[in-house]
Amino acid sequence: MKLTLSFLLLLLNLTTAFAQLKGTVTDMAGQPLPFASVYVEGTTNGTTTNLNGEYILDLKSGTYQVVFQFIGYKQKTETVKISGKPVRLDVKLPEESIELGTIEIKANAEDPAYPIIRKAIEKREFHYRQVKSYACDVYIKGNVKILSAPEKIFGQDIGDLDGSLDSNRQGIVYLSESVSKLYFKQPNLYKETMISSKVSGDNQGFSFNSAREMDVNLYRNFSEFGRNIISPIADGAMNYYRYRLEGVFLDEKGRLINKIQVIAKRNEDPAYFGYIYIVDKQWNIQSVDLSLTGRAAQMPVFDTLGIRQTHVSVGGDDVWRLFSQTFSLVGGAFGFKFGGSFTGVYRNYELNPPLDDKFFGNEVLKVEKDANEKDTAYWNEARPIPLTVEETVDYQRKDSIQVVRESKPYLDSIDREENKFKVMDLIFGFRLQDSWKRRSFTIESPINTVQFNLVQGLNFNFGLTYTKAFDKGENKRLQAKTRLNYGVAEDKFRAAGEFAYRFNPKNFSRIAIAGGREVMQFNELNPISPLLNTYVTLFNRRNYGRFFDKTYLKADYRQEIANGVMMFASAQYAQREPLENNTDYSFFYKKKRDFASNLPANDALRENDLLAQSNALVAGLSLRFRPGQKYMNYPDRKYALGSKYPDFWIHYRKGISVNAGTESGFHSDVNYDRLSMTIAKSNIVLGLAGVMAFRFEAGKFLNNEQLYFYDYRHFLGNRITLGNQDRYLYGFKRLPYYGFSTGDAWLEGHFEHNFKGAVTDKIPGLKKMGWSMVVGANFLYTSENKDYVEVSLGFDGIGAGFARFLRFDVVSSFKNGQYDGTGYLIGMALPLDDEFEF
Repeated sequence: MKLTLSFLLLLLNLTTAFAQLKGTVTDMAGQPLPFASVYVEGTTNGTTTNLNGEYILDLKSGTYQVVFQFIGYKQKTETVKISGKPVRLDVKLPEESIELGTIEIKANAEDPAYPIIRKAIEKREFHYRQVKSYACDVYIKGNVKILSAPEKIFGQDIGDLDGSLDSNRQGIVYLSESVSKLYFKQPNLYKETMISSKVSGDNQGFSFNSAREMDVNLYRNFSEFGRNIISPIADGAMNYYRYRLEGVFLDEKGRLINKIQVIAKRNEDPAYFGYIYIVDKQWNIQSVDLSLTGRAAQMPVFDTLGIRQTHVSVGGDDVWRLFSQTFSLVGGAFGFKFGGSFTGVYRNYELNPPLDDKFFGNEVLKVEKDANEKDTAYWNEARPIPLTVEETVDYQRKDSIQVVRESKPYLDSIDREENKFKVMDLIFGFRLQDSWKRRSFTIESPINTVQFNLVQGLNFNFGLTYTKAFDKGENKRLQAKTRLNYGVAEDKFRAAGEFAYRFNPKNFSRIAIAGGREVMQFNELNPISPLLNTYVTLFNRRNYGRFFDKTYLKADYRQEIANGVMMFASAQYAQREPLENNTDYSFFYKKKRDFASNLPANDALRENDLLAQSNALVAGLSLRFRPGQKYMNYPDRKYALGSKYPDFWIHYRKGISVNAGTESGFHSDVNYDRLSMTIAKSNIVLGLAGVMAFRFEAGKFLNNEQLYFYDYRHFLGNRITLGNQDRYLYGFKRLPYYGFSTGDAWLEGHFEHNFKGAVTDKIPGLKKMGWSMVVGANFLYTSENKDYVEVSLGFDGIGAGFARFLRFDVVSSFKNGQYDGTGYLIGMALPLDDEFEF
């Protein structure tokens, strides 16, 4: 009986066994057709060809109608019988036979494409909403290749990019595959589970492929790239496109397909160019072959971006779903030229499954813990697109290289070379590394850290940093810093240090303890950087920095206590002491300008002794609420993606009074309670009108029984012509640095709108420049100084090629309703310091 049962099970297994259908898809001349679609008719069980036109399709035993389809070529259906053995089928596709003979186009008449596009626009919303929900399997392969690479950048040898480049300075720099389950529900809910992931050269890595991110749905009005790009069948698309009917043809089912060329009316418009294929009578998309210039997308690092899509009927002729999609890209920067593609195959659709909203939640992507542990046998079965010879070699070579390059002998040999002292280390500092133990020592160069201010005069910094990583991705890391500072004019040494431990990347936990003695700005947000203060002091004879001496011990802790709820806690004990100018040196304007005192020129501060030496014990707690925060959940860390809702902040700071009644002399002279609330949102996309951002804050010292100028709420002012664009939403462009500092109540607001070319693209002359118009407004009210307003008009994206980092603004300010003046500001996109928090 057992033998009979085993025999039956074996027989059942053999009759339902999978076998591979494989071959190549070429044109009639034998040239391979890359990314052609191959699928079983009436289903989404299929694959696409690789760069060499090769395909592999796993099928159970049976007889199938297999469709071979490539945009611009005649679709072919072949009958295939699978009986448990591999079947090879090479297919040649003829170019599509386009007919226009029956269509009469009269001179000056509207092209026949326009009525078709109008029908497609009318049906756009129907096709977008037609399927309420779905689930499908998605395979993605990404391949990015360096086409040419320089030997050096800024004098630094770039090597072979960890084995990626060959002797011709070419090679694959990114090769990755992933298999995911994708869920969708109207209107815009996504959830993706990555089941498997493979990254060439990193057997412990996880792919950053994302089926959700690859969802460019042309039934939506817009798709987001560097800016929103309008669909050829969007509402209002005819304002951006011209259309031409190239011809019509019948597919294998006898459906009439309209091939329509879409042409951007203006090169600078946020529009595609290429071809869209529309099914007659149903007016849905059959396929697209579209391109987009980097200039139109406002992504100057790219020359062109291409999108190929194939849609197939699922569950009946009237329901079509995306089956395959390929993004291609070509670009360059810093002497590099690169090209690549990301291809997705969408299979095994389940239409309208009963998915509850709670099923989706805020986790948009979850990577399974064992996703990167799949073996070769798994990938040979799961991979629908066969690897090219180059890709196979890349996997094998980089996997072998990885074993060698992660070995102790190799890492030690690299360290011996890297740890040699070089002349440039005198400028950029010296780093001593032990790669095997994931630790390093970095010594700052005193030459590179020379600064100047009127309190210290010429001053030098000597820093030493020790870093220890506890995992390959450096998600858990310990860092110890110390810095020695010497000011020549005051002839004084100061030293400070910090220990910081980042220990849980799942909730962004970090603890830090710092202490020592430093020269600090009264405004803890450092409104003027030491470098810019050095420049304006020596060259313009303006001293905008205001400094005091601080001896302190401080502890900080941060953690996400729930999704979207971040906590920042701190406690600090500090001795604050005012400082005077010790030099009046500058290069220029020595007779025309006088330096100001280091202490803010405010009689009330002096009369109330608010600039006196003081001790302060201060505790602070900040909570940031980000409702609806989306995130990606990887096995080793979490990636927060933001939310469609604003961020809400609550800040509370308590100055704690302690009487000097102990033998140690420990005491605190402050007694205050400061509370503020903030609402902020950036990157609010307003269709083709651009991107908006705002930030509003209201606060008050609930108790100001005893506080000093060090404890005031200071604002990010600016009095120079150079600015940091990343601070514009948090500060002011013309506000005096300490003119509106308050110890009472305040209200501030910031607004900015970047038109992303919506205005400049329509202005002759400016549209060729690739600039974007930006408008902004800032407002401040304090109990002591009343209101301050400034408005600005500027242009962003100034530069050439991919290097468009500059912005120019004209700013007018008003104090208490009176015109205060107009100035200009040249901004650069500079990253904020890690500790820059509001």
